Amino acid sequence: MEDAQQLSCTDPPEGLDRRLAAALMAAATQATPLTPSQLLEQVRAHRERAAAIAATNPMVNLALANALATLYGQLVAGWEQLSPAAVPWLKGAMLYFAKVDDDDPDFDSPIGFEDDVEVLNACLTLAGLSAQHLNPEDFD
Repeated sequence: MEDAQQLSCTDPPEGLDRRLAAALMAAATQATPLTPSQLLEQVRAHRERAAAIAATNPMVNLALANALATLYGQLVAGWEQLSPAAVPWLKGAMLYFAKVDDDDPDFDSPIGFEDDVEVLNACLTLAGLSAQHLNPEDFD
């Protein structure tokens, strides 16, 4: 419930266009009742789907999916140290990544995970963790 209260009092992280900000808001609202561990399981399941699809579809950027999943695992491992203002947004970013129907189809394009990176990077900035930003070009 605390996450929902924080969402209602704050704007989405800066740096996202309206479309991504709205998608993050929707994901963060849906993620509110879920624990970080539950969300991490969804992240890992999505990464596993990416790996299975990448076995037959070279368009899937599995390296970037792996990097996203790894970073989410690191965030969950240090969840208690995160800024309370960033927590609901990071939960939303995790759910946004885990969704198959997010803004850019993850499995239909080599840039399918770039919107996920954009959402995560905005949330990392809000959390004061800009040093952990991912650059999609590093995973091409």
